[in-house]
Amino acid sequence: MPGEFDFINWLTSQQKTSELVQRAAGDDLAILKWASKDLLLVGVDQVLDGVHFDSKAHDPKSIGRKAMNRNLSDCAAMACLPSAAVVSVALANNVGVEYAKELYLGLKEAGDAFDCPIVGGDTASWPGKLALTVAILGKSDGIEPVTRAGAKDGDAIFVTGSLGGSLLGRHMTFAPRVQLARKLAASGKISAMIDLSDGLSRDLDHVCRASGVAAMLDAASIPIHEDATAMRRDGRSPLEHALHDGEDYELLFTASHCDHPSAIVIGRIGSGSGITIIEGDQQRVVRPEGWQHSL
Repeated sequence: MPGEFDFINWLTSQQKTSELVQRAAGDDLAILKWASKDLLLVGVDQVLDGVHFDSKAHDPKSIGRKAMNRNLSDCAAMACLPSAAVVSVALANNVGVEYAKELYLGLKEAGDAFDCPIVGGDTASWPGKLALTVAILGKSDGIEPVTRAGAKDGDAIFVTGSLGGSLLGRHMTFAPRVQLARKLAASGKISAMIDLSDGLSRDLDHVCRASGVAAMLDAASIPIHEDATAMRRDGRSPLEHALHDGEDYELLFTASHCDHPSAIVIGRIGSGSGITIIEGDQQRVVRPEGWQHSL
């Protein structure tokens, strides 16, 4: 029966060198040649069976793609180019090498779409559920990174797509908005940006808190995905799903103006704190209710 070292040998056979990757997996550390003119951006994200996916319902390749795509979406949030990734996997004891290979191939396919190779990591098995941790390296490559902290009074609030109902399947199949983020940031007009992983209400709250501003949303302008309408049978309105569901992985950004065809204005930044929303002739406070890890 193939064991850990057979799997490691297979992983090593999947690696290749490049101008960036001088030595990939196979030693204790990978060796990367970093251009001195570039800023290095580093992030890490974890996905857990039963929290971010269901291994009984989702195949290993889909799980791997999601784990990598979440990190690629973080690169989009700051308008950097993904460059390399390191992956740590804790496999459940009851899965075999073929499962592990499919998991890796899902990770690799997602990374390859953005020229982001996996250059190392670690694999183990244990009695618990599947857990994956991806650390990603990104480069500025001539575009200043966009943070959450630059939103200004008077800026418009934009999103790049329809929101809500991602649990019906889009949370596993989304496409990171890396190239779109780069185009938006290259204009020099974007003041703050974040990817919508935790939900519109919570992620906008992150921007407001980091920037020291308030936000006013226009309910009629928020693009609501058809999946959010399909989920209204749970008693929540499509708007509530669009505000709070999360895992849409669209971009939310602020700017004085933006004429990109993917940019949809949903509100304005103001002075003060908190988020309010206008629905018809009514105005109410929006409390962040998206995803929040319990500790």
